[in-house]
Amino acid sequence: MRRLTRRTLERLESRFLEGIGEPEQKGFEPSSFQRKALAALLQYRDVIVVAPTGSGKTWIAIEAMDRFLAEGRRCWYTTPLKALSNQKFDDFRRRFGPERVGLLTGERRENPSAPLIVATTEVLRNVLYRGEGGPDFVVLDEAHYLGDEDRGTTWEEVIILSPPESQLLLLSATISNVRELAGWMREVRGEEPQVVKADERPVPLRYGFLAPRGRVLPLEPKLVSKVRRSGKRPSPEGVLDLLEEKGLLPAIWFLPRRRDCDLVASRFGRLRWRGREERRRVFEEVARGDPYLWSHPLLEALIGAGVASHHAGHLTGWKVAVERMLARGLLRAVFATTTLAAGLDVPARTVVLTALVNGGDHPLTALEFQQMTGRAGRRGKDRVGFVLLIGRSRRDLFEGMELAEAEPEPLRSSFRLQYYQILNLLDRYDLEEATGVLQQSFLLYQIRSGRKRERVQRGLLRQFRRRADLLKGLGYLDEDYGVTEAGRWCLLLRHEYSLVLAELIRRDLYRDLSAAALAAWVGSLSTERAPRRLIEPVDLRPLAGVIFELEGLERKMRIPPMGLAELFQPHGAPSEAKRRAAAVRAWAEGADWRELAYEAEMEEGDLQRLMLQTAELLREMEDLPLGISTLAREARLSLLRSPIL
Repeated sequence: MRRLTRRTLERLESRFLEGIGEPEQKGFEPSSFQRKALAALLQYRDVIVVAPTGSGKTWIAIEAMDRFLAEGRRCWYTTPLKALSNQKFDDFRRRFGPERVGLLTGERRENPSAPLIVATTEVLRNVLYRGEGGPDFVVLDEAHYLGDEDRGTTWEEVIILSPPESQLLLLSATISNVRELAGWMREVRGEEPQVVKADERPVPLRYGFLAPRGRVLPLEPKLVSKVRRSGKRPSPEGVLDLLEEKGLLPAIWFLPRRRDCDLVASRFGRLRWRGREERRRVFEEVARGDPYLWSHPLLEALIGAGVASHHAGHLTGWKVAVERMLARGLLRAVFATTTLAAGLDVPARTVVLTALVNGGDHPLTALEFQQMTGRAGRRGKDRVGFVLLIGRSRRDLFEGMELAEAEPEPLRSSFRLQYYQILNLLDRYDLEEATGVLQQSFLLYQIRSGRKRERVQRGLLRQFRRRADLLKGLGYLDEDYGVTEAGRWCLLLRHEYSLVLAELIRRDLYRDLSAAALAAWVGSLSTERAPRRLIEPVDLRPLAGVIFELEGLERKMRIPPMGLAELFQPHGAPSEAKRRAAAVRAWAEGADWRELAYEAEMEEGDLQRLMLQTAELLREMEDLPLGISTLAREARLSLLRSPIL
């Protein structure tokens, strides 16, 4: 095989980097797909937009909302992530004025009567369940979450329950079977939505790899085969220096594990890079309401070196500071896990990948790969976006080429039944109508085979009926499957384990609890990541008794059990539930935050989300017209102090 000469490599690298830099500043001109989508919206049609990351999907929503607000229409912008909702809330307040924008995310309620509400999708689902009519216009951002295993049911419920007069706009970068989704929406809503697709990015992507001796070459089969691999991975410091030399900064460098991001970022703590004072000013803006952030162990790397770590283990305030600096071009690089790719609007000129696996060492899917690489190239700031693979072997590079060419995996329904869902449906419909709603699910629409569809449909309806019978036996439904007084407040608890919380309340098991103990019981049912260490046991036996009884009923009625019993066993190693409860109680009783995180062996971002989800569940209990309301409020407020908020 002919060896590549130095001159050949220089020419190949020059070709790869050709056109790099900032584009000429011109007045904004919407692209054809943006105009087409907006025109369909102004004709009051549902619209699905599938277009690459960074192509301007949000512009369509903003233009439509601007016109609809002028007409007096109520608009909701929903996202799957609280962090994304917070980001959009801040953005829309600047665009539309603070008095016109509200936020509803579970633990935050700001300006709820505003004509434009930013919310998580679950909040909108809850509004629709109340049967009060939907907003005039709804944006479902990151619509591919409809296929998410844990959250997807909510998206199906929103589309099924939205009244015909509510206009829907779905936005996503990665729905390959969009025609199938549109066909389902036609069946559910009576009119087929306008599908608008865009394949070309406004900032084109180039895929390359880091070759020996500091060459950046195009990711092409012939080159990958010819270039010898040294087997030694270059240092992060050396790579960033190289990228800066070639004009490829700022960069987002994706790593599989959180600790990798922190360890790499810490290497830059003593280095210096231009823009220190600007970064400090941004950090002061964010930390004004959260002084605790000044003690972050990676602060010097962030402010001094312009290098950051970003992942779900960090506090929200830290991530906000990093995102703002990156958006303003003040950072060299961000070392991040895939959480940065999940919808937040923080692109960079270059995306670097050193491993094509996620945190669990599972190979990246085409969807994950495209979400990550889609962060390369900033509209208005870059003429070209770059994706750079740093693989140990040729095999890594060939796998990267395959992922770059692959279509995202088709959206698949993750529809499943929950007790609160059954109560909410039966509060609005009779038994036959409620099961009719289930038959409108995307799950059944996707099953084309007659026999298989009938089998799945029978199973779904059978499980609905069995769960309804269990609720009837407990007194939440009457003999005619109407919602009783107890059921009417139980349906307000919209959590995977809402039935456990309802029974806790009905049996007055909370009467002798302190606010901190109630918080601990509720926190034990959280679905967030648990601490690795038990700090001080909490007596969960009364709660465990309820769980064992309910799961016994489920098994007796041939319902798949909730799966909580094993987490509340009195013997054996401390379970996740016990570890969560201990951490929540300690915080509610006034523990020091840093000491708690250290003692519980839990990353601060995980600990923060545990407290926030617990507070959200306590908020639902606080809103009940029952005696527990006062204690739930006291418990919730005991959790909401710096650095949680």
